[in-house]
Amino acid sequence: MILRLKMVAIKTQFWMEFVWYVIMFTTVYYYLRKVEKNETLPKLRIMPATLAIEEGVGRALEMGKPVHYSLGSDGAPIMSSSVGTTIAALAVLKYTTRLVAKYGTRMIMHLPSQGESIPMIEGVIREGYVEAGKPDSFQRGDMHYYGYLTAAFSPGVYTSFVREGVGLFMHAGSVITYEFPILEAAKINNAIVIGGTPRWTATYIFAMACDHMFIGEELLAAGAALSENKYLTSSIVSEELWKYIAVVLLVGGLILQWFVGIPFKGLAGL
Repeated sequence: MILRLKMVAIKTQFWMEFVWYVIMFTTVYYYLRKVEKNETLPKLRIMPATLAIEEGVGRALEMGKPVHYSLGSDGAPIMSSSVGTTIAALAVLKYTTRLVAKYGTRMIMHLPSQGESIPMIEGVIREGYVEAGKPDSFQRGDMHYYGYLTAAFSPGVYTSFVREGVGLFMHAGSVITYEFPILEAAKINNAIVIGGTPRWTATYIFAMACDHMFIGEELLAAGAALSENKYLTSSIVSEELWKYIAVVLLVGGLILQWFVGIPFKGLAGL
């Protein structure tokens, strides 16, 4: 009897995973086909933290202090599972650069330790200035690199805050937990702090130190919305649909357990 129940549990788990993969594939394929046919996609809402960026750039201009932008000490991986975060953070960077060029504010870019990502970051910043109609405003000297060792990143950024001043600090990317001191340093220097990361292990540091934050995957959604890239938008929409389906399945399972009496816990423990 126990062996039979175990086999039922294994088969049930297999079929649930199979159905879930089919749902994921179907939603991704459906929205990609909509992009290829140039059909309308659901509109992504503008995140509150995105709206706060222009306010922060304006405040930096009023204070006569520069805007500082950071992807994190290891925040621009292009050869790992975090590349999606890099793409989103670069879209936010370009948007910030356009605002900086529009208002005539100076921006200092704190480069990550990944040297292979620097040309890409420089290209995004240049594109932002070009799109704003001010290509000559780009200054390579405002791109600060602290070397491969991440231990030098936080002291370098903090020194820049003290030496140059800071009106707005943008810190968004694949951020690790021990970068909390630079967020707090920006606050000490009376800056508006905006940031976020999809890495849930580091989300709490932004909750403690930021005036406005991208909570988890809000950074990915903000990047898709700001870039206006339909392929990025389709991926975000697909993931949102998965979440709704997951919630429906969860609620349905709870109803079956509470009111019908299907022993899910008993099967799961076999």
